[in-house]
Amino acid sequence: MNRIINQDLLIDFLYVTLGILIVIIFYRLLIKYLSRKVIKPKDYCTLYDVEFPKSSGEIAFYFTTSTTREVHLFLQDLSGKTYDVVMQTFDEGGHICRFNSTTIPNGSYFYVLKTINQEIKKRIEINN
Repeated sequence: MNRIINQDLLIDFLYVTLGILIVIIFYRLLIKYLSRKVIKPKDYCTLYDVEFPKSSGEIAFYFTTSTTREVHLFLQDLSGKTYDVVMQTFDEGGHICRFNSTTIPNGSYFYVLKTINQEIKKRIEINN
């Protein structure tokens, strides 16, 4: 009896298929292992740039948070001296914090948003 599909050919085909499935399973496990340290945006605040990088007078700082958290926002000069803007617990959503820059000397500063698990620094120039 002549068979169209040889039994040895069928077994070889099944071995190749099994090998491909095993490779796919190991590939998915590897991808899952490598992606375990993905940053979750909900765990962090977003600090936006100020409207004018060279500011004077009252400066508005805007940031968003996805959960209720304690936030410390301050200005830091190049020598490391800090000037507090706000330090309190904020609810979920966007928040604007205003600071009167006429109380500090002119110069280059960093505005820093600090929480338990992050610290964001951005540069600003103050000319009153």
